[in-house]
Amino acid sequence: MKRLLLASALLVLTFTGCGWMGRQAIIAYLAVDTKVTPRHISIEIGRSFIEEYQNRVTIHTLFTVAKAMSAPLPTPFDGDLHFAGRAPQVALPVVAEIADAAEEKAGVDLANRAAASHGRLRVSGVWRIWPEHAGHQTEEQGKPLPAFDTDLPGHVFEIHPVMRMNGLPLLDSFKPIKGFTPGDAERTFGIFQKASCTLAVTPKTVTIVADNGLYNDVEFVMKIASDPQLVVRDGRFVMASAMDAHGKLLVERLRMVFAEGTQPEQAVRLLGSGDQLHVYGIPRLDFAEIARRVKSLQPGTATRAQPLPYEIVILGVYPK
Repeated sequence: MKRLLLASALLVLTFTGCGWMGRQAIIAYLAVDTKVTPRHISIEIGRSFIEEYQNRVTIHTLFTVAKAMSAPLPTPFDGDLHFAGRAPQVALPVVAEIADAAEEKAGVDLANRAAASHGRLRVSGVWRIWPEHAGHQTEEQGKPLPAFDTDLPGHVFEIHPVMRMNGLPLLDSFKPIKGFTPGDAERTFGIFQKASCTLAVTPKTVTIVADNGLYNDVEFVMKIASDPQLVVRDGRFVMASAMDAHGKLLVERLRMVFAEGTQPEQAVRLLGSGDQLHVYGIPRLDFAEIARRVKSLQPGTATRAQPLPYEIVILGVYPK
């Protein structure tokens, strides 16, 4: 069903080749997709995994490839190339995405060669859990995984964007994609801000029950807060507000994620309180906030519905 919906959206793009029409196709795809998938998704994650990755930008894996797209998506649909599989560090279905893949032919070829033999690749990239394409009511870390023969299985875990494959660097893909129109800031942040979740804890796990089918990308202006930037071994986290292009405040405080060595990370390094960047990015669950909430819970207890904790991975900076 997901493949049919995606094919229908791609058919629209074939006849239009327009970024705005691409965005409308994405909106229509997600609207239909939410009708055929569960309204909520339950994600069970190890507490040790959350602790390990709460202030980590990236993950490094030995990735067994099950299936890869033969060619990238058209740029109005974001231009990515998906390849799906599994990784022992994650223990969930994983989809890895090469951004702006038409410009990364060597990476596309690597993914397709690995898929042809169900081979392994050393893959590094931004880790991401987000309830956009969950195909089931439950995602349980460590549960045995069924075989799948699709590049877009139901999943909540992504390596997106991929930054390195078998030593091949893909850092140049962190830039605005010509012909792609990310989500409108006011509409998209409105969806993110209304999303809710509950948390339930055991001594070893956290179960996050969240809305499913949430949007995936957004273009906005970030205004850096007075908090010091948190520099970590694989990038940095920057507190900022999110505004639309006209300066309207949409989110007062939000953690922004920058991968080390990328153009966005280089652009933000020397900026300080009040400075602004016109950017686009994708959301992921904020493990630091989840870890903070979990500390106040006793094993066997759960929270009431609360705002979904998320942060934005910055994928590109627009020229001034």
